[in-house]
Amino acid sequence: YGVKEEDFNKWVDYISENAVQDACTGSNPRTVSVEEMKKIFTCTFNGEKVDF
Repeated sequence: YGVKEEDFNKWVDYISENAVQDACTGSNPRTVSVEEMKKIFTCTFNGEKVDF
């Protein structure tokens, strides 16, 4: 069930880069860098609050 941590760590950079390049991301009121997107995914994966 879910995503293995090993797989998450292997793909998080790739997923973050593609998420930032997605057309829908540009319509968000807040701009986000690849590193910030990676932090968002990491917080979500770990069940942590996104507070930045």
